[in-house]
Amino acid sequence: MYTPDDHVPVLEPFADGLWVAKAPQRFFGLPMGTRMTVCRLPDGRLWVHSPIPLATVKNDLDALGDVAFAIAPNFIHHLYMGPFVAAYPDARLFVAPKLKKKRRDLSPEGVLTDEAPAGTWGAVFDQAVTQGSVLMDEVVFCHRPSRTLILCDLLECVDEHAPWWMRWLGRVGGIYQQPAPPWDLKKSFRDRDKARAFVERVLSFDFDRIIVSHGALIEAGGKQTFEDAYRFLLA
Repeated sequence: MYTPDDHVPVLEPFADGLWVAKAPQRFFGLPMGTRMTVCRLPDGRLWVHSPIPLATVKNDLDALGDVAFAIAPNFIHHLYMGPFVAAYPDARLFVAPKLKKKRRDLSPEGVLTDEAPAGTWGAVFDQAVTQGSVLMDEVVFCHRPSRTLILCDLLECVDEHAPWWMRWLGRVGGIYQQPAPPWDLKKSFRDRDKARAFVERVLSFDFDRIIVSHGALIEAGGKQTFEDAYRFLLA
């Protein structure tokens, strides 16, 4: 989760057909860091999830292929989408449900749902919109070929490398050295039946790895990690 402000983003391979790049990002003054995920689709074009500033990664991104799809997966992860779609005007933009009203300047092609739009990435990804929360509208993606779940804020984690005060906040928020929903998100699940159905849908996907925006990448045991984090909704 902790990303020093002098960290230079680099596009790195994570799994077959997937790349990630982590960038500094402050949220209410906290150095949360953020992460972009890039997928090369079977036709060679790129699907880009939660873009970061392009300054240091654009050349590497262009070398991978043509950007076909830009994904803003929740109402928070949109800060760099304007410059991103300006840099890639032919990319088709899809946004989370709450973001269409929040960012009218973006003019998306469509709003993300539980199914991929026709003729897009449906052969590669399963997806599900968060349900039962009065706060979060995040759309979860599961990359079937690499068995990788792609998240933003549904799991976060503070590790031992963070400053002492971040570690303290992580303990208070229940996310120190254990990927979990932060306390405010956890409390936001008011409709437990809908929330349980959403968690069960995610757990029905075939995944072992998890990419998160705020915290260390989970390279094995991801399904158990997600189940443990959301067990409070399954009881």
